[in-house]
This record gives sequence, C-alpha cells and structure tokens, in this order.
Amino acid sequence: MEISENNFIKGIRKFSRKSNSVIRGIGDDGAVAELGAGQYVFVQDAMAEHVHFEFSFMDPYYVGKKALYSNISDVLAMGAQPVFYLVTVGIPAGISSGQMERMYRGMNRVAREFGVTLLGGDTVATAKDLFIDISVTGKLAGARYFGRDKARRGDLIAVTGKLGEAALGLKVLKEGGDATGMKNCVRRFLSPAPPYGLWKEIVKDDITDVMMDVSDGLILDLSRMMDESRKQARIHWEKVPMPRPLRQRGLEELAFGGGEDYQLLFTFPREKLPVVAAMIDKGRAVTIIGEVVSGRGVRVYRHGSEVTSPPGGYDHFGGRL
Repeated sequence: MEISENNFIKGIRKFSRKSNSVIRGIGDDGAVAELGAGQYVFVQDAMAEHVHFEFSFMDPYYVGKKALYSNISDVLAMGAQPVFYLVTVGIPAGISSGQMERMYRGMNRVAREFGVTLLGGDTVATAKDLFIDISVTGKLAGARYFGRDKARRGDLIAVTGKLGEAALGLKVLKEGGDATGMKNCVRRFLSPAPPYGLWKEIVKDDITDVMMDVSDGLILDLSRMMDESRKQARIHWEKVPMPRPLRQRGLEELAFGGGEDYQLLFTFPREKLPVVAAMIDKGRAVTIIGEVVSGRGVRVYRHGSEVTSPPGGYDHFGGRL
C-alpha cells in the first residue's frame, strides 16, 4: 500500500479545524471535548465500495461528501445540530494518497458547511474494497428530540424537496445514457446535501417532533415511522414531489422506492398548518403528501383509488423490496 498510517494521520490533521470545545483532537487514543449541559445525539453510518458507490463513476471527493452528508442528515432528523465527527476508513491496496486526500477534502467541504469538527478516527487495511464509516455527535437544537415514534392520529405528513432524484441520477451514471435535463438528479446522487435551511425554519417554528430522512425510499422509511408510532400513513401519489424527468420517462415509482435523496420526512399537527402553508407560499420546498390515521403500515392512493402494490425501498441486506 502506498499510504503509511502515521503519514496518513499527520496528513489529515489539517482537516480538523480549531474549536474552543476541543481539548484534545487528532493524535491520541481518543478525543476530548468540553460539552455543555444538554442532550446529545450520536449517529453512525457507513458506506462500502460496490454497495454504496463505484469509483468508475464517482470521484473520491464526492464519496467523502456523501458519507458525511448521510450522517449529518440523521443528526438533523433527530432534531440536533451536528457538532463533532469521527471517521474510520478501510483502505485497500491500489488506493493512492491523492484519492484519500480528495475523499477527506470532500468531507471537509461538508464539515465547513455545517460547522462540524473532525476529532479523529481510525485507519485499517482491507483486502479488496474501500469503506468509510463515520460517527457524528449532535446537540439537541430544542427542548426535545425528533423521533419516529411520535406521530399522532390526525397529523399531516410532509416532505422536503423532490423524491427520486438520487435514484434517477444513479441510473444515469450507471447506464451512461442521455443525461439531458438530469443535472440536478446526478448532483443529488453525488452530493445529497440535506435541506439545512428548511430544517432550521422547522425547528425555529416548532412545527414538529416527528422526523426522519428519506434514505431507503419513501414507502420503506415511512413504514418504519408508522411501525414505531403504531399508526397508519395514507399518502396520495399525485401529491408526492418528484422531478419532471421521472414523469417524462415513466419512472415515477423511483419517487416511492428510490433512496438516498436525504430529504426530510415529517408529520405535524393540523394546528401548525397555517405555519407550514406560509412556508409553502414563500416558495419553500415543502409538500404535504398525506395524513396519519389509526391502523398500521402505509397505504397509497392515486386519484382516490388505492395502489395495491406500492414500490418498496432498499433493505441493506435484502436489496430492493
């Protein structure tokens, strides 16, 4: 392997920005940080070569960006402001120091965007494929966490942005076909920035305490929320926001079963509808797609008729559902 562990660790020190909260950062057996009173969120998410990305169509810079974005998205979905992160990388032979530098530059770009500090991590050698495993610590932004288990009967269901963009972007990259009009979809797959500005508005206006990100597909992720809340979701096909190319190409199902958009899915009580409606009137990318009722699971309706076999989503051990 071209990379030595000691030199690699020395090289990544430059990506750990100074912070008054960090007592001891990269260079020891562990990091030490001064944390004020409050509740904290801890998340961890990994990406593996040939499962989550391919270097044949994805630059290491974007691998780094996507890996940190996905973790930060989880922190935001819990109602917390990300603060620190740790990175473990498994590096196979054939990966150059330049490629690893680009991957860390990608992470550093995201870290600067959210004001997150790199504390360190670990490096290991792998036999074949590269992996990157990140853990992020966040501090609750309000008085309570956002959870999947808090949806109530009568709540409305909303989502940010457009769904299916990343899945269509991946399809274009893998197939190498006509990418006309697909720039936003490709960008969403390569660099899926969670909607931070919208999240801050939702927190400021105290709109919800029920949230998760759409990482494995709308139907699967919403099913997980309803399972935890012991409720049923009823959503309307024609209201689900999706990019125009999906409709033009007859690929609308990607908006329901495609993943990795990292948009925010949340419910809110009807008394908050005027606040949400005002956001929408201002042009904010928020769409109300359904409601929470008694029962279990997710039911999809299209022009008033139930869709009997709605698209599934991505299960990490079973592939597409």
